[in-house]
Amino acid sequence: MATGTLGPLSPEMKLIDVAKVLGTPDDWDVDDDGDVPLYWCFGKVEISFDIAAPYRMNWFQVEGAAQLKGKFEPVTERLKLSLDRFSGKTKPSEFLSAGLWDLQRTKVHYAALSDSVLLNICAGCIKVHFQVDTSFIGDGDPVRHLEEAKLGRLLRDIDPRTKVDSIYSYPQPAAEEVPGVLNWRALSGRDYLDILG
Repeated sequence: MATGTLGPLSPEMKLIDVAKVLGTPDDWDVDDDGDVPLYWCFGKVEISFDIAAPYRMNWFQVEGAAQLKGKFEPVTERLKLSLDRFSGKTKPSEFLSAGLWDLQRTKVHYAALSDSVLLNICAGCIKVHFQVDTSFIGDGDPVRHLEEAKLGRLLRDIDPRTKVDSIYSYPQPAAEEVPGVLNWRALSGRDYLDILG
């Protein structure tokens, strides 16, 4: 997954290529005004295709990644995801210190929304979303907590309380989710590890 591919699955593929490799999806969605199913599901793997022919892949994701464990995750009868010693419990700092990516170019984005802390790692065409257990925030206000906490303390509070939520692969470099909507803050992967200590 560190390279943006999933076995024979790559974000440069078209719908017909995915069908040849993976066969019929377990489930799919068709837009209200369309005839072609543009969202396919194969177990934990979900794939979004462009609305215009030749229906290139927009992205694929491993959903429900918090439950990943063991050496492999079966995706279809034809495909297993090798976890390479990672699991749904792998922390952001563990991904960053594993030597998978150039840490100066890797970005860690974080923000607060309502009762949630959002954190993701963008490394090349890969984005890893994390769930953050916010029960450590005494007054239950993550927005205020992010505003007031010192960065080192904040990262030490958040990092051990994460689980992998989902992993996306795009045909272009990954970026923060919904730019401009939230007050996203970013650090390089190197800075994240250095500040974390």
